[in-house]
Amino acid sequence: MLVSRDEAKRAIYIMPDRDLVADESEAMRRELRECMRQNMETFVIDLARVRTIDPFGLYILIELYEWIRKSEGELIIENASRDLKKLFRLMRMDGRLTISRTGWPS
Repeated sequence: MLVSRDEAKRAIYIMPDRDLVADESEAMRRELRECMRQNMETFVIDLARVRTIDPFGLYILIELYEWIRKSEGELIIENASRDLKKLFRLMRMDGRLTISRTGWPS
């Protein structure tokens, strides 16, 4: 999992290395919890390398969204495949998450 922090923008960028299934989802959860302790406001999850999200991965995304919303932050999903966007719509998550096509900051 690649992690990049932008202290000036108070943002963290996370790119999972593979599908968001149990072990990768849990690693992402731990990383984001640590970042929330550091007063980050924007959390960007780049799904360019993710093709599948299992129920636990969806649970983690919903949980992260709730944590971030309570702290008045923003969760942005980037580079989601067409299938993942369809999944987010079916789960009615597309109205909660910011889904973007942009990539990592340069």
